[in-house]
Amino acid sequence: MPDWGDGSRVHVVLPPVSIDGPAVTIRKFPEPITIAKLLKLGSITREAADFLKAIVEAGYNIFISGGTNSGKSTFLNALSSYIPKNERIVTIEDSAELQITHIPNLVRLETRGANGEGEGEVTIGDLIKAALRMNPSRIIVGEVRGREALDMISAMNTGHDGSLSTGHGNSPKDMLSRLETMVLMGTDIPLFGGAQSGSGSN
Repeated sequence: MPDWGDGSRVHVVLPPVSIDGPAVTIRKFPEPITIAKLLKLGSITREAADFLKAIVEAGYNIFISGGTNSGKSTFLNALSSYIPKNERIVTIEDSAELQITHIPNLVRLETRGANGEGEGEVTIGDLIKAALRMNPSRIIVGEVRGREALDMISAMNTGHDGSLSTGHGNSPKDMLSRLETMVLMGTDIPLFGGAQSGSGSN
């Protein structure tokens, strides 16, 4: 998916994969949605905005969940405006969409697919591990979809407070279940259904 000058992305599928002919999809991004715009639109209350500002500045880890095209990345971008300007931030994305302009010390990382020989792939998990060596104040992961969830949660729990990320989930409860599944994809820890009882009596 190449980038265009205005940040739009074009995706093309050709026959024989596209049965009825070439399919071209262009994704255009509007101007950044800020917290101020969300307040003006009535999408968020002043009380909620003040609370979110407080927990971002205090360094709470935040995970945003929602369905496809529900505005997860848009809201993540809006929340990032509350990050103090003197911090060192590393962003990690499949496709660079975050528009963080107020942080001078910003490192932006983007994944890379494998080449024709199946080599050279750089995954979200690879970039999270690399980011940990960059001495970041916070790590922002655009979205987690698989085993990289383990790396993200490990980063959040090893001194990188205030990190932010997003994921697909119909509700917070569903998202927690998905996170558990994704973490198990990245580890060999066995999952037991319950405590095992003894086979005999003394």
